[in-house]
Amino acid sequence: MGRKRLLYYLLGLCLGFLILLVMQLPSGEAKMIVCDVGQGDAILITKGSIQVLIDGGPSSEKVLSCLGAHMPFWDRTIELIVLTNTDSDHMSGLSNVVERYHVIQFVTSDGVHDSSTFSHFVQVLATAKVVPRGVERGDTIYVGKQGKLRFQVLWPPDTRADYVAVFSNQIRDSERKQILIESAKRSDLNDRSVVLLLLEAHTSVLLTGDAGFQTETALLKTGGLPQIDVLKVGHHGSKYATSQVFLAAIRPKLAVISVGAKNTYGHPAPETLERLSKIGSKVERTDQQGEIVLDLH
Repeated sequence: MGRKRLLYYLLGLCLGFLILLVMQLPSGEAKMIVCDVGQGDAILITKGSIQVLIDGGPSSEKVLSCLGAHMPFWDRTIELIVLTNTDSDHMSGLSNVVERYHVIQFVTSDGVHDSSTFSHFVQVLATAKVVPRGVERGDTIYVGKQGKLRFQVLWPPDTRADYVAVFSNQIRDSERKQILIESAKRSDLNDRSVVLLLLEAHTSVLLTGDAGFQTETALLKTGGLPQIDVLKVGHHGSKYATSQVFLAAIRPKLAVISVGAKNTYGHPAPETLERLSKIGSKVERTDQQGEIVLDLH
């Protein structure tokens, strides 16, 4: 009986492992997961064996939990990380992600400001030998073989290479300090946020980071913005983003808001929710629903 029980136990373990393996086999269709990271942003986009992480939230625990739930346990590679801006609610969680996963591409803009979180992240990137790259309007980011996922960069309009260089260890500390001082004098770093457009199958997704009214107005002036299926609402639903004019142009069917429950900023603002209601957008929020998973097809 002892041997039989051991055999049944081993067979059960093997069966359980096979079931887990099958459950974690990557799907060929793209998915967008708006991770529940509290008051911050972290969005995971997957397609087959490709993973793209846009921002990392305010702490590592929740973003790592999200990655663990939606990436196969044997896959330790993230093909692309996009840091839309250097606020801690977008950047803090990324340090541990870079330490635990192999990152192939890392892109950002030149909207940088100094903080202990930023200094630590720079050290982590250097240790992992991740080379930062700046992106600007007109660029296309290709991810995976034959560009399995493609992101069009809509903003910022231009990116200073010397500002992006502060993410690397290839410049002197004195240079880094001077650049960060100069960058801090800019009017609003939120309006240097990376804004991306993803066209996947029959679904269009607009990812706006913390961009506000000023960026939205500039994007409308450039023209060429399509109507959008999914909008990642700017700046966690701040009343200073997602204007009525902007919404009238892009007319999103679904608006997702990454926001913390009972946050001290009052996000999402009642004005923003009213504007989304007027345009007829369905609204989903991480503070009410937790993690949001969307099929992009």
